[in-house]
Amino acid sequence: MKKLLISILMATLFLLACKHEFLNSAINPTPVIVQGGVTGGGTSVSDTVCFQNDVLPLYVSYCASAGCHNANTRADGVQTTDYTTIMKGIKPRDAANSKYYKEITKGEMPPRGYPALSTAQISLIKKWIDQGALNTNCVNSCDTTKFTYSTSVQTILSNNCNGCHGVAPGSGNVYLGTLAATQSYINANKQLFLDAINHSPSLPAAQRMPIGNPMDACKITQMTKWINAGMPQ
Repeated sequence: MKKLLISILMATLFLLACKHEFLNSAINPTPVIVQGGVTGGGTSVSDTVCFQNDVLPLYVSYCASAGCHNANTRADGVQTTDYTTIMKGIKPRDAANSKYYKEITKGEMPPRGYPALSTAQISLIKKWIDQGALNTNCVNSCDTTKFTYSTSVQTILSNNCNGCHGVAPGSGNVYLGTLAATQSYINANKQLFLDAINHSPSLPAAQRMPIGNPMDACKITQMTKWINAGMPQ
């Protein structure tokens, strides 16, 4: 009987190990290039949600801020700074059972008092998961000729900055939650802001924004054009 119980236990452990290995091997981190995308200010030629362009910035801005789920602090052992770390809490094509989606929809993350993701942002994450949660990277999804606040800048700030700076007074007393507040801050700190979004080596790493990797070149161009044009509505 003892030998039988040991055999059953070993078989169970083997099956669990195989299941774990299968789940890991099913996640392919290889970037998937997509023409266009559902956001970005450009002409959409695909309904595919772009992970690198649109989903990753949300997890970095709203979840991986200082003291939370970034590479340095890894609060509760969780990190959400790239595709591999985010996929530890995602079940492809099953948003309802994806931990890093459920925490957002239950209102537990970001914590109370921090800027919350909008309904549209949450829907975008769900759509990405239900499409297969691939490491999609969209090309031609950003149009540098569109650089007003309403056509592109508001979305850029919301997705890349407002996880830290979307509720007054904002991290580091930098509040970018409205057009007027953003204009006021940049008018007083134009060069610092431009250096920050360009990840200038002249700044300490903690002042380069967003934390981690810079925005893609197109978004930086849109922001720069907007600022140099007088920050139009």
